[in-house]
This record gives sequence, C-alpha cells and structure tokens, in this order.
Amino acid sequence: MVKDTRLGRREFLRVSALAAASTAVVACGGGGGTTANNTPGAGGNQATQPPSKGGGPTPTTGGTTGMATKAPQASPTKTVVTDIKYAKGLQFNGKLKESPMLAQQVKAGKLPPIEKRLPENPYVVPHEWLKPGKYGGTMQTVMSDTADNATVNNIYEWQYGHSPLRFLRDGLEIGPGLAESWEANDDLTVWTFHFRKGLKWSDGKPWTVDDVLFWWEDMTLNEDYNPTGAVPQELTGGDGKPAKMKKVDDYTLELHFGATSPLTADYSAMWVKRWIGPRWMECKHYMQQFHPKYNPKLKSQGKKWVDGFNNKLNYRNPDLPTMNGWMFVSGKAGSNRSSWTRNPYYYAVDRWGNQLPYIDNLQVTNIPDAQVMRVQVQQGKFDFVFGPHIGLNLSDVATFKSTQSKSTLQVYLWDAGSGTASMYFFNRDYFDDKYRKLFREPKFLQALSLAYNRPNARKVIYYNQGELTTGTMSPKAIEYRIGEGPQKYKAWRDSFVKYDPATAKKMLDELGLKDVNGDGWREFPDGSKLQITLDYHSDTSQEHVRKDELLAKDWQNVGINAKANPVTPTGFDDRWHGGKLMMKTDWEVGDGPNCLVYPNWEVPMDFDRWAPLEGQWYVLKETKTIKQQLNVSPWKRNPPRMPPEKGDPVDRIWNLYAKTRTEKDLLKRNQLVYQIQKVHYTDGPFFCGTVANYPQLIMPKQDLKNVPTRQDLLKYAQGGFTNPWIHPTPAVYDPETFYYENPDQHT
Repeated sequence: MVKDTRLGRREFLRVSALAAASTAVVACGGGGGTTANNTPGAGGNQATQPPSKGGGPTPTTGGTTGMATKAPQASPTKTVVTDIKYAKGLQFNGKLKESPMLAQQVKAGKLPPIEKRLPENPYVVPHEWLKPGKYGGTMQTVMSDTADNATVNNIYEWQYGHSPLRFLRDGLEIGPGLAESWEANDDLTVWTFHFRKGLKWSDGKPWTVDDVLFWWEDMTLNEDYNPTGAVPQELTGGDGKPAKMKKVDDYTLELHFGATSPLTADYSAMWVKRWIGPRWMECKHYMQQFHPKYNPKLKSQGKKWVDGFNNKLNYRNPDLPTMNGWMFVSGKAGSNRSSWTRNPYYYAVDRWGNQLPYIDNLQVTNIPDAQVMRVQVQQGKFDFVFGPHIGLNLSDVATFKSTQSKSTLQVYLWDAGSGTASMYFFNRDYFDDKYRKLFREPKFLQALSLAYNRPNARKVIYYNQGELTTGTMSPKAIEYRIGEGPQKYKAWRDSFVKYDPATAKKMLDELGLKDVNGDGWREFPDGSKLQITLDYHSDTSQEHVRKDELLAKDWQNVGINAKANPVTPTGFDDRWHGGKLMMKTDWEVGDGPNCLVYPNWEVPMDFDRWAPLEGQWYVLKETKTIKQQLNVSPWKRNPPRMPPEKGDPVDRIWNLYAKTRTEKDLLKRNQLVYQIQKVHYTDGPFFCGTVANYPQLIMPKQDLKNVPTRQDLLKYAQGGFTNPWIHPTPAVYDPETFYYENPDQHT
C-alpha cells in the first residue's frame, strides 16, 4: 500500500493471489504503550483519533503548558490541563548517554559532548512499552514500488523530527515535538509555540524560529518561488487567509490569524513536516546561499534561481541538514538503494536518558517486482518489513507464518484504520454533459452502491476481515467516539452498504436507464449508449484489480455495461484533473483521525478526488488566478476549474466546512461535521468503499525490540493506525527507539 503522493490512501498494496485462510489472519497478533510527559516536567496535547474505550478525546481548541490534555466533559470550549496516568514517571532522570560510535567521535574531538548537542529539554519518547535498548547495528528494510523515490520518500514517513507537535496514542492526543509547549489566546486567533532551546540541525548549527520564517517568507510567500500564491491549508485561518508569523525570540513563534482558528495544534501534528506534508521550516543557514535575497549574485538570473534552489532542496542532497533521527547518506536517482546514518544532534531521548536512535544505520532496498520482494522477505534478508509500504496484505499472512523459522520475522497485525479499503468514485466534474449529469444524480450513485456485492469482495479479497461499509472517513476518527458519534458513523457506514441488486435495478429503471435496443445493456433515456469504465493505474496492486473485476461483474448483473480499464500512469493525473476520466478505482480513504485536519475526502478542496475541477477552484479561490480565464470553458482553463452551483452539494459542504474552521466549541464543531457527512449519503455517496479497518501486516525480526504489538497498541489506544499519511506511521511509534538484542549480528 503506497502512500498516495496525492495525499490520500497509501497505494503500496501489491497483493498477491496466494491462498491464506482467514483463521491464519485472526491468529496473528502483535504486542502497549502510552503517551506521556515528553519533556522533563512537560507533556503534550492533540486529538485526531477516537479513544477505543474510556478517556475522552483531547480538545483542539487551545494550548497547553506542555502536559497532555483531555477534553473536558462539561465545558468543551475550554482547555483543561490534566495529568494523565501515562505521563507519570516518564521524565528522564540522571546522566545523558550516547551511542559508542558518537562517544568515539567526542573523544577524538570531532563532536562536542552530548550535553552540548542536545537542547536544554530534550524530547522524551513516552511510549509505555519501551525498554532501555542497546546501541548499534544496521537495519535492513525494504520497499516495493515503481517510483524512483521509493527508498527515500517512504523512509521520511518513519521520522517525525521536523514536526512542531506529534500525535500520541494513535492520535487521541497531541504531544510536543520540536515545540515543548504551546498555547492560544481566548479567541484562538493567536497561537504561540515555544520551541526547545538549544535545538541543532544535523550539521551542529542552531535551529531557530528563523528557519520557519525563511520557509514562510522567502519561499511560500515569494511570488517567484510560489507563483500561484497558494499556501498550505493548515497555515490559513478560519477566514481562509494566510497566517502572519511573528518571531518573539529565537525559540518563540506566534501565528496570528484573522479569525478564530481552533485546529492549529492539530495541523501542526499532522503529516511528517518538511517532506510528506508542508515543510514548516527550512535550513536557512544552508539554503540562503542559493536564494537571491541573501546571495546578490543570483539576482541577475531572474526566476531561474528557483531551479538551482530546488536542486539543493532535493531530498537526495546529503549536504542538506535535517532534524530527523537519521540523516540521508546516499541513494542516487534511479538507484534502488538508499543509506542513512544516525544524526548526532537528534533532540530525542528515552526516559533513561539514552539519546536516540539506538540503531546506527538504515539500509533501504526497493524491489519493484512484488513477487521477488516477497521471496527475499521469506528468506530473511530484511529486519523490519512494514506491509503498508510494500503491498503486503492478508493474503500473505499464511505464507509468512510458514516461513518464520527461516526468515526469523515475527508476524504482527496492526489496525489499518481505513474507512473504505479499496474504493471507487466517479468524476463529478466529467467533461461530457450527459455523463456528468448522471454522475451527479444521487439515485444513480446509490443504485450502484446497492449493486456492489461487498460480502463477496470481503471474503475474496479481505479474508472476511474488516467491517462492511458504504465508505466513510476512518472509523477511528475522534468525532465518532463521543456524544452521538457512534450513531452518526453507523448512519454513514450503513447508508447504502446492503447488497440489494433488485432495488438497484428498480432505481436505475426510475432514472430511465433501460435496455431499449435489446443488447442486454441499459442505455441513456435518449437511447444513446451508456458505458462505464472503471479507470485505474495500470501498475496498481492486485487488491484493486481484483475488486474492480468483481465490481464490474456486479454492475453488469444489473444491466450496466461496465468494464475495468487499466490506464497508463503517465498522464493519468492530468486527465483526471481535467475531467477526462470517468472514475478512480484504486484508492482508499485512510484519513480521519480527526475528520477536519485533512477533510479532502468529505470536502472537495483539491483536484485529486471526486470533484476535481471544483476542488481546484477551492484551492485557488483566495488567489489572483481565480479571476482569470472566466470566459474560457472550465475544462480548457489552466488549471481546469469551476465553481459549484449555488445550493448544490459541494456548495453546501463548503459553507458547512467554513463554519467548522471558526467554531471554538468541540461538540458544535462535531455537529457541523455530521451535517457535512449527511450530505454524502443524501446526495451521494460520492465515494464508495468495501470494508473498514482491516488488519495490516507488520514484521520485525525476532531480536528487534521496542516494536509494539497490536496488544501494546490496544492498551495504548486503538490497536494501531497505519494507513493515513496524516497520522504518520510508523513515525508515531518512534522507530528511533527500536534496537537489536544482538546488534553485532546486524552490521
């Protein structure tokens, strides 16, 4: 299941057709953690996932003094700072300790002592399952993807070092990260982040607020560098306007918004910053030499300086300093390997005072051929295999269980957190008038959902795991765990999940879609041909291919001439953005630890999902571009875009979403979310899934320790949450704490 570079479902799933009994799936577990006080005397705050039992969600309406917070029951508009059981006793005490490889460099005078490399208050990793580890070794891990950046891009999802705040307990809370504490004013228009004093980049030079301002002022707000003027949604206020950043001192940053902005803390914890999500910072002391504002020699280049700047900003540039636990060392474009080594200035320790990471080096191998990859995994050539990144799924469980004695890999299953598994959605903004009208007709969308035999797909593809669903945001979303949440979730999940081909046929008849020429297929009411193509990337996983085959047959059974249609990846996205493809059928909704931090599936606000031209209009609506080419067809504009019609579903959803962005009261905000989601099943469904929250395969070596099992994660929160990029897994479980029982055997 590869993380979707379009910021949706990870799309790395390359499922084989190997037989595996569902009993083998159920038999595999994996072993608990907690959130905690993450600085000596301080902790965190955030909510994106729902609690599985007990302990209410964290509010997103205010700041903290550093201690993890919980949502108060009586007054949800206030932030209550409370001690939680996980926070007790997790401050590190005593002397700092470091890797022998770093101690040798200190002794040789190549590095300063550890006390001078770490901030005054290091980040203390809080998970309850952790044990003190051993330093050393090289971790061999694997990817399987055709993308050139596979060995680099995905390893960033392992590392949380650039994020101001971090998700804890599967998103139930937010804890500190680069920032050790934060707070907001009463109307939530000014947010203040207090970063750790003494932070250093991997080259040993100081990290300061200037690195944030460099990214914001000299890159994001620079028209030469960012000509559209679009800024990340997470740094716009409730009025849609960009924040104003104010440096208070080297380690204190204020964000000033023009309207109440209750989700700022949530946004600062989502993604891993700088690579997967918005950058949030850039290394000013290194990058300024490539920027004309700081290097007068570049002013003569006009806008050409941008190319040189981006060349140095490349994630394969080993000279580019990082705040992550491991630094990129090598891995050229076109190479199927990359190497990483420990960052001697990484600002995190465990509660015993051991500077992280424990493991010295990472070696990442990409094996594009999924079957070859599987063979090498069975041979034990890798130390940690993260199934969601390489396309392993439930059909692989029995095989890997049978080869454990050779591979010495343990088989764990963490929860996916998916709201759909393999899904489909029509292009609401399709260029053809007749088809577009049909794709916007609720009765048509509802009929095809009822015609989908999900129980059969669940059995064939998911080995009877997961819960049948029409398709929703993640069932782990915090909105579904408080108040009316469980009922609201079920209403959406079950809205058109029933397999009812008889009703589907009746609804299609009522739309005038009948077989008028006797060829066995329904035609449009005017007698013209109706044919549906289930479009998908030709290099997608077998999970999606198999689902599309089943779906096409189900629709054929109710008279729809439907066929699966593999499309060459080159140009696929441009055709979708331009309204030239009918469907996308190889995606998944994983998003929704909090339904509002990344609401793009429920709120059309980009060009990758079910309303691409309307979504592009939303992206540009606050820029000067929106007023251009208004006399040109929406499909011929550059980029293609159109506004929604007044009062139609997208317009109503946008209006509701605008209210959520300024609503301070958590429960009132949730009510607005439920109203948005109701539009999805009164006027949709706009996207349709198969099953929700199926298990995902995770395999660590037997002597690789501090890797949580599902039982650990159930004790900690909700059993894991692997699928969305916005809840970055495995980064949230701090792989820097992983260690080998026998590190000398992994060199």
